Amino acid sequence: MKIGIDIGGSHIGIGLVNEKGEIVEKQEMFFKGTEDVKKVIEDFICTNISQMAISYDIESIGVAAPGTVLENKMISAVNLGLENYNLSEKIQSILDVKIKLRNDAKCAALAEKKYGELMPYENGIFLCLGTGIGGAVIYNGQLLEPKGVPGFEFGHTIIQKGGKQCNCGKRGCFEAYASFKKFKEKISEEFNLNSVEGSVIKEFLINNKQDKKLIDIVNTYIEDLSIGISNIINIFEPEVICIGGSFSEYDNMLNSLEQALIQSNLLINKKNGIIIKPAKLKNDAGIIGATI
Repeated sequence: MKIGIDIGGSHIGIGLVNEKGEIVEKQEMFFKGTEDVKKVIEDFICTNISQMAISYDIESIGVAAPGTVLENKMISAVNLGLENYNLSEKIQSILDVKIKLRNDAKCAALAEKKYGELMPYENGIFLCLGTGIGGAVIYNGQLLEPKGVPGFEFGHTIIQKGGKQCNCGKRGCFEAYASFKKFKEKISEEFNLNSVEGSVIKEFLINNKQDKKLIDIVNTYIEDLSIGISNIINIFEPEVICIGGSFSEYDNMLNSLEQALIQSNLLINKKNGIIIKPAKLKNDAGIIGATI
């Protein structure tokens, strides 16, 4: 049995994964950015892997970590405020098994390629739209990986010169405009919802479809998202785009995004249709992919 750990901007998931890529046991928690993030992560992970190791023979542990991962360390996770964080060492002190860290979007892409929506395709893009924007490329059936740092930081490509400040320190990043967290925060702020919980935002969208201000916010978000994704399409010309993270739960917005890309003047090679699919494994993709 393997343990997969998925660390997000406000969520940690830990799962026991069998040889078929199925999660047989899972523990999750949400945390706030105001907390001691490192302590929250370590306490939750160490407690749960210790308990899992009591009942199961653990072969290895995989961690899907945000940001730049190099030599089994989290070099930089800007949305968590972590730098040069050796989480592997802490885990190894609790459970002495093989441990591997990989960028979270790459883990999710591997899971979707092996078990999910990317299975039938040789060339595809995986995008995770959540607290930030993560990405991965499947090329000729394999995860495309540069030497050195993991790369493919689509969220930190620039879509607006001198634009909004991003957590990475640059201005105008794709992520600063089109992460799903930014979208939820905008709606909460504009309509005084006092919450950015996904269920609250989703219910508000459903119940206020005709509100002009809301329509404008949604259209602006889709426009920003389509600009960033069109750049990716123009470079890689994927057969399919698989989207994970919170955004994938909003089917009507997936349709709007597809139409925006087709009808815009953003693509070099015009298309009559674009295949955009929500991640089949949803939020479990990172946990499963971490064990591959």
